[in-house]
Amino acid sequence: MLIPDWLTKNARQFPDKTALVDLFSGRRVSYSALNERASRFAEYMRDRWQVKAGDRIAVLAHSSTDYVEMLYGCAKLGAVMICLNWRLAVEELKGVLEDCKPEALVWGEEFDAAGLALSAAFRFERRMVTGAPREGIAGYEAALGEMSGAVIEMPWRREEDVWYMLYTAGTTGKPKGVLQTWGMAHVNAVNNIVHAELTRRDVMLSVLPYFHTGGLNLYMNPMLMLGGTTLIMRQFDVEQTMNLLEKEATVFFGVPAIYLFLSQHPRFAAADFSRVRGWAAGGAPVPKTLLEQYLAKGVTICFGFGMTETGPTVFLTDEATARKKVGTVGKPVMYVEGKVVDVQTRKPVGPGERGEMLLRGPGITPGYWNKPEATAKAFQDGWLCTGDIAYVDEDGDFYIVDRSKDMYISGGENVYPAEVENVIFQMEGVAEVAVIGVHDDKWGEVGKAIVALKPGAQVTADQIIAHCQSRLARFKAPRYVVFVPAVPRNAAGKMDKPTLRQQYGSGS
Repeated sequence: MLIPDWLTKNARQFPDKTALVDLFSGRRVSYSALNERASRFAEYMRDRWQVKAGDRIAVLAHSSTDYVEMLYGCAKLGAVMICLNWRLAVEELKGVLEDCKPEALVWGEEFDAAGLALSAAFRFERRMVTGAPREGIAGYEAALGEMSGAVIEMPWRREEDVWYMLYTAGTTGKPKGVLQTWGMAHVNAVNNIVHAELTRRDVMLSVLPYFHTGGLNLYMNPMLMLGGTTLIMRQFDVEQTMNLLEKEATVFFGVPAIYLFLSQHPRFAAADFSRVRGWAAGGAPVPKTLLEQYLAKGVTICFGFGMTETGPTVFLTDEATARKKVGTVGKPVMYVEGKVVDVQTRKPVGPGERGEMLLRGPGITPGYWNKPEATAKAFQDGWLCTGDIAYVDEDGDFYIVDRSKDMYISGGENVYPAEVENVIFQMEGVAEVAVIGVHDDKWGEVGKAIVALKPGAQVTADQIIAHCQSRLARFKAPRYVVFVPAVPRNAAGKMDKPTLRQQYGSGS
């Protein structure tokens, strides 16, 4: 399969249509302007930096129209863009750069201190900042202005050609660079166009960071393939999101934390979301009570599942299934096959039985950058081993139970924290909750619930434990409860379980 330069094609067909709106700067970029600016960036890299196909270009910046121009500029040359996680510390970013060894570093002026520190540490000669140029460092706008503006059309890419690279969160070790190919981008776009029913007339509100697969592909890249419009939010802002969902956006994708924050907004009960025709969520389990809260407003959140390694979409429910079976991720999307196997025997399990979910299809990464052993370990007979515990019902619909690494064993019984979290979240006054396993001399491990309450709420640890014991097997109920102002989350909006284990991992 060969993939064309869809940006150039849409610039020819819809030159004046708005492709992107930068909500921070107010800039509106048409398809023709986006194609020209991406070409200017490609021309600068080619002629001033002598960047060649396969060279890596690291970018540390917030989501913006500039970021998208850089992404598509790299595409035109065949350079591989490294989308750096701006939430990492400088020392962590050094580890990423040491791994991928980029030819150039570009940073947003908001990350000037980090950009200068990394630039000095690696002695980059090719450097750029989105602000004004300075000695030895190019300025983004000035650099684009120096170029001819002639369109550079990307040659048709093979599906295995790498476009950009995203680093995993590193929760199971050092971050790994996940190769993102043109085949992955194309298949993900088709899967989302089919299952989210995206159209060229849609206006997508993009709130997830662009160093994350959800930010780039749910649904910014598919919208650019379609010829639609994407509103880019620099960082998630609940007030601005409320306003845009009421007045401008027609499709929206958010992680559970975003839906939680919106539901806690004072205007949520009276908000009119009728113009938004497509709602979707993924990234972590969504509490059933939260989904039901939106259903009561006439909003059906179609829950899905994906990974950095899968481009990301592998599941996305339709509205009928989302209403009928609250909590399911549905069946695998068009270009994905899935199955659940016993964790020990690796044999397929029957309906309702829990095991590890395996996936395969053309939208899955070919592997990790410079890590053949990790790549080999991730795949089993051509199937990606997700590390997620799931089960399939009699209708073939999948349910994600939890991450296998988050599961703990209490008295010989498996406990899946997401199940316990769902029960605790049902309590009036609970805003957020995370459950981890901690050591216990008698049972091996027991549960500890880390809970954030809504303002003014009065809930005790004993009430939470009793609530769980009345609704779950006793071994699943947490032994300990800790109250915190807010549950820490990582850049993808998921609860930061490694940090929680580090801070609250003792059995008290």
